[in-house]
Amino acid sequence: MDDVQASPSPVIEAESIPAAAPPSAAPEPAAAPPPSAAPRPSAGPQPPAWRLPSLVALLGLLTAVPIYAWIAVLQSHGRSAAALSMPTMGMSRMGVFWAFPVLQASGLAALLWAFVGVALGLAESGRTIAWLPLRRRDLDRLHRYISLLVIGLIAVHVAATAMDAMGDSWITVLIPQEEGWTAARWAYDLGIVAFYLSLLLGPTYYLRRFIGPRGWRFAHRFVLVVYILSVWHTLIIGADVQHYGWMRPALWLAQVPLLALFCYRLISPAARSRTAVAVATRYGLAAVGAAAAIAIVAIVATGDYVTVVQSIQ
Repeated sequence: MDDVQASPSPVIEAESIPAAAPPSAAPEPAAAPPPSAAPRPSAGPQPPAWRLPSLVALLGLLTAVPIYAWIAVLQSHGRSAAALSMPTMGMSRMGVFWAFPVLQASGLAALLWAFVGVALGLAESGRTIAWLPLRRRDLDRLHRYISLLVIGLIAVHVAATAMDAMGDSWITVLIPQEEGWTAARWAYDLGIVAFYLSLLLGPTYYLRRFIGPRGWRFAHRFVLVVYILSVWHTLIIGADVQHYGWMRPALWLAQVPLLALFCYRLISPAARSRTAVAVATRYGLAAVGAAAAIAIVAIVATGDYVTVVQSIQ
């Protein structure tokens, strides 16, 4: 049998076989972006810049107009506090004495909003705003617009007093010691000084770039002086405050929470000074404020309003 020569099987070189790819390692998870790089949720559309000042102006009108209507109706029937205290003037003639309800309403509304502004200012400076549903920036803007509202109401009060048809003029309402009514001269002078101080201090916020933050903070402290002068002006000459039995004690007692905020502002940890003199000054003023609050409560409890006002007048 012929030998059958088998054809040799082809030799497959190892190099010709591609090496099996090693199993790929599992991909590492991507590192989480740092918190600062995380996208922030959109704050949404910002309210127009005119909304807050318009709201404050509207609230000012809603305060002053009802007071004016109340006094004007009473005066037209000869039953307002001023008409009853000066019966020979014939103040029911509204065509002649139209400005008197305006000056009274604007004065009372200015004092009310000055109270709110001072309370907000003390709360803001003492950093006790956690209980207020406002951010610090919004609180600061609200405080500024209320201050401008008060200045506007005081300006209306001054203008209406000059035209009250009772012997006043621009000279008597703008220059101290010019009022012919001797019993009211001291009250007029207090009001005039408060008016000029408000005109000087009101725009200081917008001048911080020129006077510096420290100069602005120093000037801003005198806002309390304006408020105190305004309150005393009202206690001396306010016809409604003197006539209505509930108004005078209410005005006195309203100062107690302001004095409490004032004391907290002075002794709170955020407001403490580093020097011994400054610390002693703050605690001394806080003691004065606490004593004033106690004195007010005692005055209201005894009902001795007239004697206290006349003794300082």
